[in-house]
Amino acid sequence: MLILHVETPRTALVPADAKDATTLYRLLLKLGLHSLPPLESFVASFDNDWVDVQFVVRARQSDETVGFASLQGLDPAGHIQAGIFLDQERAGYGVGGEAMMLLMNYAFTRWGELRKVYFMTTDASLARFGAMSRTATREATLPQHMFFRGRLWDVYIYSVRRQMWEEQGAGLLSRLIDGAPQEEPEEEYTVTRWVYFVESVKWLARRPFEKLRNHTGSRI
Repeated sequence: MLILHVETPRTALVPADAKDATTLYRLLLKLGLHSLPPLESFVASFDNDWVDVQFVVRARQSDETVGFASLQGLDPAGHIQAGIFLDQERAGYGVGGEAMMLLMNYAFTRWGELRKVYFMTTDASLARFGAMSRTATREATLPQHMFFRGRLWDVYIYSVRRQMWEEQGAGLLSRLIDGAPQEEPEEEYTVTRWVYFVESVKWLARRPFEKLRNHTGSRI
C-alpha cells in the first residue's frame, strides 16, 4: 500500500497558489523561455482548471523556493502528465530527483485508477534522474521537436507505470525519507535537461500532449 509523502529530509512539495505566480514567472524568465505572455496574463491564468495539482518545490535546508511542479491532464484512460523545473543554482544536490519522486508517489497515491505518469525532457539520459532511472521507461522520441537557444532538440517522453512504482519506486523513496543518500551526480541539472518540463506546465496555456497529438494524431 502506498503512503502519501510530500517531503524528504532535504526537499518539500508545498501546494502552490496565486501568490506564487510572480515568483514562477521570474524563474521562467531566468530559464530563458521566449514564449511567455505578459506578466498580468500569466498571473490571471495561474489557476487554470485543467491542472490537477501544482506545488512549490522548496529546499528544506534553506527554506527557499527553488522550483515548481505540476500534475495535469488526468485522463479516463488512466494516465497523467508530470511537469517539474528548477532553479539549478539554488536547488542544490539531489533536490530535483527527490521532487520528481515525491510527485510520482503523490500521483499514484492520490488516484487509485492511475496506470502511469508521463514526463518529458530533452538532451538527457534517464540515469541523470538518479533513482528515477530505475522506474521510468522511454516511450517515444520526437526528433528535433523543440527550438531553444538557437538549435533544435529531440524531446523524450518517459513513463512510470504503477506496478513498477509500487515494486521499486516507493521503496526507494522510503529509503530517502529515512535519510539514505540519493545516487546522483553533482552536475545533474542543466537548463536543457529540464526546459521541456517548463514547456508542459499549465501557465503557458497549452493543454497536455497538444504537441504530441499534432505529431501522431492521437493521444498516448
